[in-house]
Amino acid sequence: MPDTLVRTDSAGGRARVLSPALVCSWTDGRRDAAWVHLAGELDIATVPQLELTLGMDVLQARLVLLDLRELAFIDTSGVQAIVKASRRAREEGRRLVLLRGPPNVDRLFTLTASSGDLEIGDLDPWVFDPPQPPVQVPLRLAQEDRAL
Repeated sequence: MPDTLVRTDSAGGRARVLSPALVCSWTDGRRDAAWVHLAGELDIATVPQLELTLGMDVLQARLVLLDLRELAFIDTSGVQAIVKASRRAREEGRRLVLLRGPPNVDRLFTLTASSGDLEIGDLDPWVFDPPQPPVQVPLRLAQEDRAL
């Protein structure tokens, strides 16, 4: 669990707990696939955390799913970082697939005209019956990708 920050409310002197702005976790599926889950806010202050995570050796899988479903906010620096990571993956013969985020997040990709540079999809929970652990989904997609 990521560290939390406790700050004193300057008006009332009360302590309040602040969650980290971005929670970035991942599940390694070895060389075939990996799942990166983002929650919170992806902005100029938290982009380095995403770049560090996506640059990790263990996340150099053929297929990386970047799960944006719990991302509450994204700014243009976040969009730019994701587009850059997607281009880098393609240059290296890999795929970075985004799992569509909430409407406010998804809309920024449209407004910045970057949707065409990205592979964006939805994860239909009924496609995988019975439900599978997160890392099994990209592994299954990677296997289907190899079969084509």
